Amino acid sequence: MPLQMAFGITVRDIRAVLAKNAGKLVCTSDTTIEVLATKLFHSFSEEEMDDIALAAMDAFLEDKPEAEGAHRAIRKILIKRGVLDVSRRVTGKQTVSAPAREDMLFATAHS
Repeated sequence: MPLQMAFGITVRDIRAVLAKNAGKLVCTSDTTIEVLATKLFHSFSEEEMDDIALAAMDAFLEDKPEAEGAHRAIRKILIKRGVLDVSRRVTGKQTVSAPAREDMLFATAHS
């Protein structure tokens, strides 16, 4: 049984992480967070999905919500891919207007 069956990651999970970190998004354009979340979801490798499922199970074992662990793992993947820039300081409600670079979004998924 694949690990991701233990915790069923959805586009909604990715969208929640993107929304929470909206000020740190690097690769955005005219696309909505919903569209970006969908593209990212379909680009995740089986290994990345397993990492997310393991993080969800670890959170459960620590008496924390599974989604909390999964969202932490998703955030780490998005940082690794260059979708989120955690060195960026967010002040107030910033809007993201960086040009899209879809090649960055999916480069690590296919390497």
